[in-house]
Order: sequence, then structure tokens, then C-alpha cells
Amino acid sequence: MTTMTDKKPTFTLNKKFAEISGWVGLACLQFNSVPAIMSSLETGNTTPIGTIILTMVGLSLYLVRSLATNDTLYTMGNVIGLVGNTILLATILF
Repeated sequence: MTTMTDKKPTFTLNKKFAEISGWVGLACLQFNSVPAIMSSLETGNTTPIGTIILTMVGLSLYLVRSLATNDTLYTMGNVIGLVGNTILLATILF
């Protein structure tokens, strides 16, 4: 017999919707460096180098965690973010 204290509140969400939402969120967040790269190439105006370096350090540390937990979504996001920020850093330095 189940009592009220035995029931735990649960939030159910369609797993496929949740997975797709995660990947769309990844695309929105990680590809936000593309306009900055394009602007840097066209105008020469750049993002402060300190911001890029701190972002790369943070993404690198997140990557360590995502690899340790075998989280594909976060691993892909971190790799894409690192590549984008490396390109942005290259446009500043060269």
C-alpha cells in the first residue's frame, strides 16, 4: 500500500524533447562567438583578450569535468567553445 509520504514529486519531460533542447541550447550558446569573429575580421575591433582567455580557461575546466562524467552534450559544447574562442584569439593576435 502506498501512502502520501511514499510518493516523491516528480517532473516528467519527454526525453527526446529534453535532449533536443540541450543540443539547441548548445548551438545558441557556443556559436555566439561567430558574430564576434566576423566583426573582428571585418572591422579590426576585438573582444578584450582577458575575456577570451578567462572563457577558454573556464571551458577547459568544464571539458575536464564533462570528459570525467562522460557527458557528450557538455563535451561537444566545450570543444566548440574552445575552437571558437581560439579562432577569436587568433584574429586578435594576427
